[in-house]
Amino acid sequence: MKKLTLLTLALAFNALALTPEAEKGKAAIGACLACHNAELSPALAPPFYGVQNKYKQAFSDKAMFVQAISDWAKHPSEENALMKRPIQKLGLMPAMPLPDEMLAQISAYLYEEEFEPPCTHWANDLKNSTASQSKGQGKGQRMGRGQGKGQGHGKGIGQGGNHDAMIQMKYNQLCK
Repeated sequence: MKKLTLLTLALAFNALALTPEAEKGKAAIGACLACHNAELSPALAPPFYGVQNKYKQAFSDKAMFVQAISDWAKHPSEENALMKRPIQKLGLMPAMPLPDEMLAQISAYLYEEEFEPPCTHWANDLKNSTASQSKGQGKGQRMGRGQGKGQGHGKGIGQGGNHDAMIQMKYNQLCK
């Protein structure tokens, strides 16, 4: 019985351990955290929790995920963006002139790590959204760039709307 318990614990520990490639990525992620830090206010980039979530939805296979993140970091563009709202709100990230091997390691880490929910980021996002709505801005769901001050009826991304409801739900479920 003791052997079975020890074997179970060993397997559980190994399931949580990062691959050597991801460990190297974890060691190299510091430069990325300058912007992708969930504690920053105002935010400079989406937290890794959100990046991982969005890219895993699009690329469930690790190799495809790693390639997509690496390609994005080398050549970010609005046309190829999976995360349109952060670009609209924060701008397009600069290209990262890092070696391919390092980008693959960082991407592997982003795939494997279990990031904590970005509660501070979500709280700030909700606070800022509520503040802009109380000033009469951003009650619509319009993406336009300064057209209608977010009060249009078009489909798209803007202050409030479905994004705020989703963030509020996640915040209530995972952070309280």
